Amino acid sequence: MRTEVLKKLQEETEEKYQKFSAKLLPPQIDLLGVRIPKLRQIAKEIAKAGKAEDYLKTPLTELKYQEEFMLYSLLIAQSKSPDKIEQIKNFAPYINSWAVCDVFCSSIKDAKQQQQLYWETFRPFTQSHKEYEIRFFYVMALSYFINEAYLQKIFSLIRAQKYVGFYDKMAVAWLLSMMYVKYPNETETFLQNTPLDKFVFQKSISKICDSFQVKKEAKIHLRTLASKK
Repeated sequence: MRTEVLKKLQEETEEKYQKFSAKLLPPQIDLLGVRIPKLRQIAKEIAKAGKAEDYLKTPLTELKYQEEFMLYSLLIAQSKSPDKIEQIKNFAPYINSWAVCDVFCSSIKDAKQQQQLYWETFRPFTQSHKEYEIRFFYVMALSYFINEAYLQKIFSLIRAQKYVGFYDKMAVAWLLSMMYVKYPNETETFLQNTPLDKFVFQKSISKICDSFQVKKEAKIHLRTLASKK
């Protein structure tokens, strides 16, 4: 079935989009140039035709293009299978870009209703030696766990986090910026009193200051805070 789907993907490629996207991704990523809304549409068509599980039987080692990995992740995300958690866990080591990671996380909508299950299952990813597994957890956190029940738990994990690369650090900075928007006092206290990785700290402040939801006065204060560290 992979051959059939790949042909469909190749029919939807856009050269200009491919060149644009390639500039945003690591150079080793094989990219066709298919827009994400089109991938979502193809995923829905496959599911509607009752072929989702057939496609998910494709060995992950056979997939080549980012769009194939992204489509695979979208089919898992919309799956109603009792094996869905295992499917996610099996797919996670094959995440090869921030784009696949982030689209995947934002598409797993049932995590909102099953927070404890997803938290307990994927919290161990924070101890992974794989950059995108760590990123997967923190992007899931910013998508589904910024609430009273998990706020301090997230802070505790970030406080102990050991980073592998650039994209896991970026995910934590992004998460902290989103937490600041919703919980400014608690997040500022955390930033002031936690010996964070310097890049994560500075990028968190930068992302907070990029937000249109943060007042000018707060941004001035945070930039002053950043200059002192």
